[in-house]
Amino acid sequence: MQRFRFSILLLVVFISGLIQGALIPLLSTLIERDGNPAWLNGLNATMLYLGVIVSAPLLERFVRKYGFRPTIVLGIILTALATFFLPLWPSLLMWALMRFVIGFGDSALHYGSQVWVTSASDKRSLGRAMAYYGMAFSLGFAVGPLIAPLVDLHFWLPFLVLIIFCLASLFLIFKVDNEYPEAEKVKTDSKGRIRLVLIGGGYTLLPAFTYGFLEASLNANLPIFTVRNDIGLTQTSTLITTFIVTSIIVQLPLGRLADHFGKKRILQIVLTLGTLVFAIANLAVDHYAWLLVLFALAGAGLGSTYSLGLAHMTEVLPRSLLPTGNMLYSISFSVGSISGPMIGAFWIALPKEVYFLMYALILGILAVSLFTAKAKPIDV
Repeated sequence: MQRFRFSILLLVVFISGLIQGALIPLLSTLIERDGNPAWLNGLNATMLYLGVIVSAPLLERFVRKYGFRPTIVLGIILTALATFFLPLWPSLLMWALMRFVIGFGDSALHYGSQVWVTSASDKRSLGRAMAYYGMAFSLGFAVGPLIAPLVDLHFWLPFLVLIIFCLASLFLIFKVDNEYPEAEKVKTDSKGRIRLVLIGGGYTLLPAFTYGFLEASLNANLPIFTVRNDIGLTQTSTLITTFIVTSIIVQLPLGRLADHFGKKRILQIVLTLGTLVFAIANLAVDHYAWLLVLFALAGAGLGSTYSLGLAHMTEVLPRSLLPTGNMLYSISFSVGSISGPMIGAFWIALPKEVYFLMYALILGILAVSLFTAKAKPIDV
């Protein structure tokens, strides 16, 4: 795809990651300061992913009718408005509603840019393109939490900073011309397109679920597990940061390898290595230095699961089905993100020697499914 358009989309995705990375810890901290129970805080946070799930089917029709740019613009406007209303009405009910709207808006922004990149990229360089895409979001998500402490200077300050970033992304996206997804040769309804994707390459949706499950459960449950096992908060934060940093560093090399050796093959390798890493982590629970090394290795491999899975799905599906495939991919990620913390909470009650083995089990199941599944030709 054109370099200028691709660069603009990467900047917009970076800003999206930054907004999400800032709002999650900011709102969780403010809700905690008000003395609300942890389960209520967690329930409030799930509204973001619920917004993503509800929006996905609607956005597929929207992008086919109006194109990529209006879909991204819709997402930016919804996110900016909801961010403005957050400090205006600081209540749990209003914040739950605004988080739902932000989830809807963020989904529209991501969906429009994600389908645009996958539709316009050459399949020979798709792994590299999706690696850049994943890096842009991850960098934004990593920088975002630095904005949250601004709330201690003035309550409105972090929200105003995020609104300015929204306006900046709105300005950038109008620098590129609108385009539309490739039309179907044979017209089918939404249910028919979903059935075609699931039959032809349903297994390609599993990496999205696994990455969402892994990311959300580690962020939500690992701090509780480490506190119960006498690992300090600073050390826990270092583990999670190490996972994120190594995933960013290795994402582009893995994308290049995927273009050269095949997306599915590289996915199989990194998931197999991830399974082994978490299995070994069970033996290193009481040895922080080894845990740090293992989390670096896990991040290096598993941090690219989302982008590699998306690249593989794109090469399996015809371009006319990419809006539907991306819709299902987003839903799969959101379901994983919601179920991860809920299931992970039960794992904490298990003996500490078993905790990381559960992650190895999930990754192992996915690795086996990728080794055994085959894409079926789709004619549309």
